[in-house]
Amino acid sequence: MSRKALVAYFASSTISLVCCIVLSAAWLAAQQKPADLILHNGKVLTVDSKFSIAQALAVTGNTITAVGSSEDVMKLAGPNTQVIDLKGRTVVPGLLDTHLHYTGLDYGGKLPEPERAVYEIDWRGVRTKEDVLNQISGIIEKYKIKPGEWIHFDNQISFMGEGNETTELQGDILFNQLNRYLLDKAAPKNPIIMSEGIPEYNGLLLNGVAMDILWKNYGDFIKQNGRYWIDSSGRPEGHIESVATRPIMMKYEPYPAAETLAPLFRMMQEELVSVGQTTDSGRYPIYRVAGLKLLESRGELLERTAYGLEDEFGMIADPATGLKQKQAIVGSGTDKIWIASIAPSSVDGSGSRMCTNQKKNGSGAIDGLYPMGQCYQDTEFRGAAGKGAPISKNYYHNWIMASAQYGIRFANTHMSGDRSVNQFLKMVADAQKRYGPASTKYWGSDHCNMVNPADLPQAAKLGVMFSCMANIGGAPMARQFGDKIANSYPSPVKTMMNLGINVSMEGEGGRAWTGIERFITRKDDQGKVWAPQERLTRQEALIMATRNGANYVLKGDKLGTLEVGKLADIVVLDQDYLTMPEDKIHEIQPQVTLMDGKIVFVHSKFAQEYNLRPAGAAISTTRELAARKNGRAGGGG
Repeated sequence: MSRKALVAYFASSTISLVCCIVLSAAWLAAQQKPADLILHNGKVLTVDSKFSIAQALAVTGNTITAVGSSEDVMKLAGPNTQVIDLKGRTVVPGLLDTHLHYTGLDYGGKLPEPERAVYEIDWRGVRTKEDVLNQISGIIEKYKIKPGEWIHFDNQISFMGEGNETTELQGDILFNQLNRYLLDKAAPKNPIIMSEGIPEYNGLLLNGVAMDILWKNYGDFIKQNGRYWIDSSGRPEGHIESVATRPIMMKYEPYPAAETLAPLFRMMQEELVSVGQTTDSGRYPIYRVAGLKLLESRGELLERTAYGLEDEFGMIADPATGLKQKQAIVGSGTDKIWIASIAPSSVDGSGSRMCTNQKKNGSGAIDGLYPMGQCYQDTEFRGAAGKGAPISKNYYHNWIMASAQYGIRFANTHMSGDRSVNQFLKMVADAQKRYGPASTKYWGSDHCNMVNPADLPQAAKLGVMFSCMANIGGAPMARQFGDKIANSYPSPVKTMMNLGINVSMEGEGGRAWTGIERFITRKDDQGKVWAPQERLTRQEALIMATRNGANYVLKGDKLGTLEVGKLADIVVLDQDYLTMPEDKIHEIQPQVTLMDGKIVFVHSKFAQEYNLRPAGAAISTTRELAARKNGRAGGGG
């Protein structure tokens, strides 16, 4: 080709390319629909990789379609666009709580006990085992419970903290005096399940009727994998721990119907979105998920849920073969309700039952039963000291290794003690050697109550995520383990971030801003600072609660930041998060919360100021919404 022809060819190509670009830009502009909602004249903290700050954003449908200056974003307004002048208010992404104990029953105080599917044993006047037995037989008579029906009793006591004379008396009755045989006297015709003042995954007490059913159907499995207590003659005496608790909870324990739970979940979500939380994550059984899906089907769902499917753990006899069938489950669902893991629920206890390598001072309520804690990943751990039967297998180890073999995510699991975290990291390292680094991709450890900072470089190398509550140690931790541990092991989140670990925030059920403040100040309720070296900046704390949380729930491409193309989960605050006094952050009151582009909460004052009352939204205050609780919380580990 001649030089003249070559020049003409390139000129023609260039003109064609320019025309295409102009036409494409014009076509795109023509296709740009007016926004449904514009928030402008504000301080928009995008929490993107540069932590950019904008003035406005636009939402079309359920998606953020523009972020930038007020002048530019307002160009997307049409005749039907809802425009809200923020008047300088701060905007942040919707918060994510990556370990929420989601039961709803703490809003169900007015429900009859049969609808709650649990009957309460009041220990306030209990002085002898007969006082408990009389309540059991009295409840059966009161409600005319038919023979053969399973009955779930909730002992209204707690052994989660430090001990005292009351817990000593209660513990002696519950753990040393009551057994399957005595319970049969109170309930000879019904299988009964009793809580033990600790989370039920970690311990239950059954009567003989229930034990016989459990043993008939799962006895061989439990004898191998345990854990159960035996009497002096070697017989199962009624107290069981994980894994033996799982068949009881998944197969036999009565649960509330979805129709009962759905309105309670709605009340719970109204409170959560009032603090700006738009996504929660936790390990949820199918019966709870059914309640959430019922809300979704009614168009009443206010926040997203990523859940660890916990019904499988303890129900698959051999994880090495049974988990293969579950490979495609993680990630399935919708953008509002999806499976984030297949979760064992917990690998140890909490409070004085944390699995630890540290020496205790014995102040925990039931330290005598668990000198090292409940260490379920340890094969030699048989249950409470001097009470547990021997076991030949470690189901937790087998489950973790099989999960890696089939590439099934391990997360949404309570892991409270430093020994537990260390054991878990060793298994992750072993799994990666056997099956490759991708076998444990996105695996996570929850809570961070006690994490040895010396283990964190290994965790970073392995790619393990952490979901951390704002546990700052405090005086109880110092009394139990000493000042050195209390100032280094609880939630070492700054060290994690410095190592590049994805660490997300556990919002503690409606106390998200209190948690964010504590990560920043590390102050206890008396104003004392613990582990000051682990203090976060305001930007880091917000990243924990948003962007990193989105990564934890496997939706980092759709949630966690205010960027074009992301789902529109947005919160308008009443104060400037970046400049207000750090010890006042817990007082932040969101004014508006959007989930999936829809306004789901409006603060009463904001609603009055803007005459804003969108259909289906909660129009109230956090204080008013929280006042509906009755104090009955659930879950735990």
